[in-house]
Amino acid sequence: MILFLKRINILLALILLSLALGIVKFKNNLPNQKISNFNVDAIVVLTGGKGERIIEGYNQIENSNQRKLFISGVDNTFNSEVVLVNILNFDRDMVQCCIEVGYLSENTYENALETRYWALEKKIQSILLITSNLHMQRAEFLFNQLSGLEVIPYAVNNEEFIIPFEKMIEEYVKLLISKIVFVKKYEI
Repeated sequence: MILFLKRINILLALILLSLALGIVKFKNNLPNQKISNFNVDAIVVLTGGKGERIIEGYNQIENSNQRKLFISGVDNTFNSEVVLVNILNFDRDMVQCCIEVGYLSENTYENALETRYWALEKKIQSILLITSNLHMQRAEFLFNQLSGLEVIPYAVNNEEFIIPFEKMIEEYVKLLISKIVFVKKYEI
């Protein structure tokens, strides 16, 4: 019985060590550089934060040749033209010609699917994916698995200067779960 408990303790210690090392690797892999030269068919922004991602997406279409911006994961009570033009001060003509909003997704998995259907309809094959640096590893993984698009990541720094440890653990666990689900689904 004592030998069994020792083995359980060793196993638990190894699991905790693996998780700790995984979290350190996750933190060290948080993207912190933005891509300045990219050639894509469209820009996709995942909602969240305080609007800085949407502003970054708008800045990208305003300052580049790219004129397609899709905002995925928008709450269905959001009046896109009112918010984008009146609150964020985006150019009305730019909003009307170049920005589309997706109301169907509520999580990253659904963002990837919603974007895939939008991209198929628009004949888009490559995207610049804008989300927070904390969220990018999982978002990029799921988009690569689900969207069928060439994905170029563009991380916006997290709103908080120092990311709370519990947020980092939560995002790391979500990434692990995503990878487990797709390994089971696609490698059997």
